[in-house]
Amino acid sequence: MEFFFFLDVYADRQLIDYYILSFKLGNLKTVELKEWSGKSYIVSIKNWERFKKSTYDIILYELGDEIERFGDIETAFREGYKIAYKEAARRGAKKILPAIGYGNPPPEVVERFFPVKPAFDKFPEDIEKFLEDIVKNTPDQMSRRGIEDDEIPF
Repeated sequence: MEFFFFLDVYADRQLIDYYILSFKLGNLKTVELKEWSGKSYIVSIKNWERFKKSTYDIILYELGDEIERFGDIETAFREGYKIAYKEAARRGAKKILPAIGYGNPPPEVVERFFPVKPAFDKFPEDIEKFLEDIVKNTPDQMSRRGIEDDEIPF
């Protein structure tokens, strides 16, 4: 079965989403899949050694054009992230972070192959309390939606 990962990185607040790692997977038991919008996405890898042995036809794309074919998934991840990271650095980004979510590699894979150690914020255990705290701690002037007298409405 064919899968892909977006090797997206944030260059400060700008998303660099040019790179896609495509591969075929012979053993679905090595991964955990989730369905979203009619597609299957890999959300975790259960056994890395079996997973990497089960991958083949590994291709790195940039904006839909093939860049390179690889014989192993580890080299493909390293090269793909290195290229994306260099692109972010070329833009003068002060903070370069990997994107995480559906379509991106699972966090444990990103941590293994991203050129620098990424720092992920943990998802809040109590999302309701987390959002409530944000609302409580947002200054009043930031939460107003009215138009100031000197602002031009569009």
